Amino acid sequence: MYKGFTDEQLVELLKQGKDKAFDELYFRYRDLLVRFVYMRIKSVPVSEEIVQEVFTTIWERRKTLVIQKKFSAYIYTSVRYVTLDYIKSHTITDQYIKEVSDRSSNDHNSTNATEDSIYYEELQEAVDKATLLLPKKSKEVFILSRIKHYSNKEIAEELNVSHETVKYHIAYALKFMRNYLGEFNY
Repeated sequence: MYKGFTDEQLVELLKQGKDKAFDELYFRYRDLLVRFVYMRIKSVPVSEEIVQEVFTTIWERRKTLVIQKKFSAYIYTSVRYVTLDYIKSHTITDQYIKEVSDRSSNDHNSTNATEDSIYYEELQEAVDKATLLLPKKSKEVFILSRIKHYSNKEIAEELNVSHETVKYHIAYALKFMRNYLGEFNY
């Protein structure tokens, strides 16, 4: 129905609430954007989730949507920022544990392996303590995200909060963890 329309025409129809215009934009860009994200994240499910998240946000904000450039530039920029946020939010705690585990598996000296094992246990203990010190909502979000591996969308649904709230609590928890676990940074 809307295949012959330009992106800009579709955006105008989208602002009027035309869901078929939204569908056309989604199907035009979905696969390209998933490949774009996959090149950075190397996970198809996560790439699909990020693209879905961006399009969900566009749909939710359709009435107030302001696009000053071409839609293609807008959508790629949006996806890039969400991808960077994802990468940032998933590296801090994982990075500490991975470094310890890599050192342990790459070093066959039993003395170093024992030291690394002790270090890993201390790190895990510190992560557990830091988690307990987080404010209630940040702690819930952090546990669902990092321990139970829920997606941001699943966390928002589980806790009945907005996606932006989930992102805020993850960012807060990771900053707190980074500061609290500073002594483990080597």
